[in-house]
Amino acid sequence: MEAPYHLVLVDDDHEFRRLLAEDLRRRGFSVDAVADAAALDGVLAQRLPDLIVLDWMLPGEDGPSVLRRLRANPRTQAVPVLMLTARSDDFDRVFGLEVGADDYLTKPFLPRELEARIKAILRRTRGPGAQPSLAPRRWRIGPVEFDTVARTLLLPDGTSQPLTGSEFALLSLFVQHPNEVLTRDYLMRATRGRSADVFDRAIDIAVSRLRAKLEVDPQAPRAIRSVRGQGYVLAAPVEAIE
Repeated sequence: MEAPYHLVLVDDDHEFRRLLAEDLRRRGFSVDAVADAAALDGVLAQRLPDLIVLDWMLPGEDGPSVLRRLRANPRTQAVPVLMLTARSDDFDRVFGLEVGADDYLTKPFLPRELEARIKAILRRTRGPGAQPSLAPRRWRIGPVEFDTVARTLLLPDGTSQPLTGSEFALLSLFVQHPNEVLTRDYLMRATRGRSADVFDRAIDIAVSRLRAKLEVDPQAPRAIRSVRGQGYVLAAPVEAIE
């Protein structure tokens, strides 16, 4: 029997945290439930979870600040994070994605919706379907090498850039469909398990984060190009090298 996926839930509301942790455990997850960033750091020092459910509003260091720190640390950079926010303001959701969240959910929400979001992230980052369709272990994308096992980019200067779960899922799709326009809705369905609505910028933000690591000049992208009114295309030369 496989071990359950290990989640860390970070929320300062004691009763909400207790009830949500109990519900997630009933749904088959292993859960550490903590109240703030310091407690999260204590859990991470012991082991890395499969996913972090992180509330926006925390005492002391808030959720976005914690997320920036996780993404800046090579050890925790690739750990998937689902951000919770009590505010429905689009700015909050967009900002959360920009600083590195893999997905977001606005409170109040149905527990089964949270479960669906968590499972969608885990399928693309931890599950058995996360990478087997990528037969080659390494791809060359222009001057950059993409390692699908280590989930890193090897840049021309010899430095390595780890990819988050969302970035890895997107780039995996692009290398399998070079020079094809992939619509935002297709990318959303394939990487997040749901359709994109008109105002959902999750894919645009994820592409922007990927460009920041892949492109020589992210402001003038040459590898991943936008196709107005449609989506994105990987225009750089792509070659399977291992």
